[in-house]
Amino acid sequence: MGLILPWLLAALLIIAALAVLAVVLTRRRRADVRTGTPLAHTDRLTTLPGYHRALLRYRALLAALVVAGLVLFSSAAVLAARPSATIATYPQTANRDIVLCLDVSGSMIDYDVAITRAFGALAEEFDGERVSLVVFNASAVTYFPLTSDYAYIRSQLERIATQFESPDGAYFDGTFFGEGSSLIGDGLAACTLRFDTPDQARSRSIILATDNLEVGRSIFTLPDAGALAADHDIRVYGINPGDTTSRDYLAQYAEEFRQVTTRTGGDYYALDDAGAIPAIVDRIGSQQATVMRGAPQLVAADTPVLPAVLALLSLASIIGIAGRLRR
Repeated sequence: MGLILPWLLAALLIIAALAVLAVVLTRRRRADVRTGTPLAHTDRLTTLPGYHRALLRYRALLAALVVAGLVLFSSAAVLAARPSATIATYPQTANRDIVLCLDVSGSMIDYDVAITRAFGALAEEFDGERVSLVVFNASAVTYFPLTSDYAYIRSQLERIATQFESPDGAYFDGTFFGEGSSLIGDGLAACTLRFDTPDQARSRSIILATDNLEVGRSIFTLPDAGALAADHDIRVYGINPGDTTSRDYLAQYAEEFRQVTTRTGGDYYALDDAGAIPAIVDRIGSQQATVMRGAPQLVAADTPVLPAVLALLSLASIIGIAGRLRR
């Protein structure tokens, strides 16, 4: 425990209290001498056992009064100095890194719009999570890196959603450096490498949205990219609009996609309705919502309980002793 004000203040108050008490007792004694009535043969009275007991009782009560007064003034001095204690607090922060990994081939645009807008709304509830957006087709482009600036995240997600709906195709920039389209393995591998600070204890997740319609040959197969994510302790959550009952010929690719995501500890979602995307994104956002203990912060907090209790007890003692002294 420390004092916000110096101990000198407490010492001065104690000295002043002792001086006032000494002056009061001295004046009372002189007043008793001046106003008393002279008596002869008082020595006979003072030798009585009852007198000695009464005198001892009086001196004990007076000593107790002095001690209680000192405790009262000392407690008041300590309270005036504001006793405080330094406490180490550990703020809780979220420890998730999330990379949105979106296939921006033509067949995925409607779903990408739903995902970005749904995740932009979800970002308003984040506290400490970092988010990144990577788009891919024949090649991958980082739209924005991992950041916890949620105003920036929301603005960028809304911006690319608007681009998805625009005919100018600005979101395609940089995604055609390769042969083919929807090279899913390369896209997932690129998203896996977008996580920084590998030494920090943070959970890492990829939300991979693709309809699994790969055209061309990628450097990484989808299982290879999934193994790379698992090696980096990254969970992959797959959203596959291409897994529908009307497209049985895609069943083999959909099953491969499912196996890749579940092997990383993530999950797989199949759908043919872009309107279902917000619920899925919300479900993914609720997973792994763990917190981590942040760096300790020292906080000075007032601790007036002990001196306040001592002051109240000493005041009650003074009142009680003073009543007995008057008898």
